[in-house]
Amino acid sequence: MGKKYDCIVIGAGPAGSMAAWVLAQNKHKVLLLEKHKAVGQPLSCAEAISYKGFLICEQDNSAWISSRIEKILLVSPSGKELKFSYPKAGLVLNRELFDKELANRAQTFGAELKVNTQAIGLMNNNMGEVSGIRVKEDGKESEYQTKLVIAADGIESLVGRWAGIDNTLKLEEVDSAYQYLLKGAPLENDCIEFHFSTKLAPGGYAWVFPKGKGLANVGLAITPTIGDGTKAKELLDFFVMRRFKSFSVIKWMTGGVPAFTRKSQLVKDNILLTGDAARVVDSLSGAGIANALLSGKIAGQVASEYLSNGADSLDFLKKYEQEFLKIKGRELRFYSFCRKVYLKMRDEDFEEVIQFLKEYLEDKDLTSLTPIQALKEVLRSNPKLLLLLRHLVW
Repeated sequence: MGKKYDCIVIGAGPAGSMAAWVLAQNKHKVLLLEKHKAVGQPLSCAEAISYKGFLICEQDNSAWISSRIEKILLVSPSGKELKFSYPKAGLVLNRELFDKELANRAQTFGAELKVNTQAIGLMNNNMGEVSGIRVKEDGKESEYQTKLVIAADGIESLVGRWAGIDNTLKLEEVDSAYQYLLKGAPLENDCIEFHFSTKLAPGGYAWVFPKGKGLANVGLAITPTIGDGTKAKELLDFFVMRRFKSFSVIKWMTGGVPAFTRKSQLVKDNILLTGDAARVVDSLSGAGIANALLSGKIAGQVASEYLSNGADSLDFLKKYEQEFLKIKGRELRFYSFCRKVYLKMRDEDFEEVIQFLKEYLEDKDLTSLTPIQALKEVLRSNPKLLLLLRHLVW
């Protein structure tokens, strides 16, 4: 058997690095595994996060921030625009640097980081509990022993499946996203854009997130079970040509975005799932960085308590799921409900919603307005949207 650790964290994204940092701070022996050759690569993210969500990482490093968002632009299917000021709405990150430095921070406190190391299986002891990880590193297979495993291995989450956690997603619970990093687009660096249309992005929306220096993340997400089968890339190409007069594509990326489901399971025995692996994503917007940070932080805290206090039962680890859902469960369930409404909306519904928001937001102090409050007002203002759910049970 190989080297022993108190905890092995699989995946060095925001969730994994946060968990490893918390554990290392508490003097536990941690191994942080990253399957890619470098942390933060390849990027598969629109890089936007709310300002409140960013504070979870407990460090405000300006080098991590590409732009600070103070305004939001919503565009209806017919092209009508609603732009409003929203102080400290959020940030567009430099995710590559952000991820790398979160992992470095965990290392500074003693976590061991291994890149280009792919987890290929779990090992069990005589009691049937997970006792280690099998990995492939440098072309060779190795084994590492551990008391706990924190899985931060993304939407594909092999660890969850190996542990017997049913984290499969239905087709309508996964969005397909495609994004370009564009250069040369004239943009307001403090304004993000959201474009809505069932023809442009069935089941989803298009976005423009400025990154400064003439760069922008321009992407589009769709729900593949809706629409005529046109691929996200084709729809994005159409949108880019319509939205920008001149531009050049620096790079492209694609990926799946999981939705939160009520069956989402965060803990099984000594396995804790975080971030996309745990499906703790805002089902309406697809935002996941803040929830990844929070889930990793709480998982690390509970794992540290378990290891430090010598808890008699693995049931103690369920505290992670309880604590996370206490903070985020109601919000995630509400966004899941709103997603069901959203997937049934037609273009005329989007036009009515944006018109309502024009009037509703006119005299509001947006610094104290939450997205959930706004969404509830939208639903109250238009009973027709709720009627879209007459065949569904909430």
